[in-house]
Amino acid sequence: MERRAPLRLWVGVFSLAAVVTGCTRERWPSPPSVDPSAYEKEHAAWLAGEQAYLSEILPVIGIWPLDEGANSFGSDRSLPIVLPATQVPALAGTFHRVGNSVTVVPAADFALRTTDGATLDAERPLTSILAGPLRLDVTDAGDDRRWVAATDTTHPAVTAPPPVPSYPVDDRWRVMARFDAFKPPKRMRVPDVRGGSMEFNAVGQLVFRLGGEQRRLTAIGTKTGRRFAVWFKDRTNGSTTYGGYRVVKPQAVDDGGWTILDFNFASNPPCAYSSFTTCPLSPPENRLPDAVEAGLKQLPSVRGY
Repeated sequence: MERRAPLRLWVGVFSLAAVVTGCTRERWPSPPSVDPSAYEKEHAAWLAGEQAYLSEILPVIGIWPLDEGANSFGSDRSLPIVLPATQVPALAGTFHRVGNSVTVVPAADFALRTTDGATLDAERPLTSILAGPLRLDVTDAGDDRRWVAATDTTHPAVTAPPPVPSYPVDDRWRVMARFDAFKPPKRMRVPDVRGGSMEFNAVGQLVFRLGGEQRRLTAIGTKTGRRFAVWFKDRTNGSTTYGGYRVVKPQAVDDGGWTILDFNFASNPPCAYSSFTTCPLSPPENRLPDAVEAGLKQLPSVRGY
């Protein structure tokens, strides 16, 4: 499941990304200078947001496909959705799915609640409910797939998420990138961590230089259109950083325009923290031969979480 809607699928918003226009393709510009103190504060605020996200993703304790028809949930191990026996009875309720419509029916002897605390006493179209200390959320993973994710609202990370390790800020990982648009944009299908696939709108490639060498990364369009989403792999994956991939979100520009690609703000996808997600995988062409020693590192195991 992704969030970053509802479990935040993508991160890395920062206000220092500036766009340089009017550059010719023969001249490779340098990124505009920034005030070091203000930049450090911006990065610290971003890190705090990344840590806060752990209070949402670490407490997720399970995810199940939501099939057409009845999908009962409770502690009975024969049910499609099996929850901890210490928190719910054998049968707590049932999700009914008809196409994209999902309703919830409470069990006769167990009180489900809406997220505002009201008792659910009849079948209702809901995508989030409370079953004891658990919150159950219906999520959309594309291709008409639906999932139910369970979050333990008493998990210690809810109130005290662990810190997220990061490389120190280094200006050499802040580079200018030219946007070469696909005309028209391409529909790109990539595998996901649940054994299926997802389709995205690949809008073009960002062309930039690292260590004097030219690199390219495919950019995905976002819902707002104000930023690109760039999923990339590099040589740090599996050692100092998450083994899958990381994400940067530079400001969107028109074809031929320049934007700042700042790897100091490279974030982790939800699947870096939990196996109970619906993360897409990185496009195969977005593998850098460089060790990008910037941005978030891998979260170590934390006792009590």
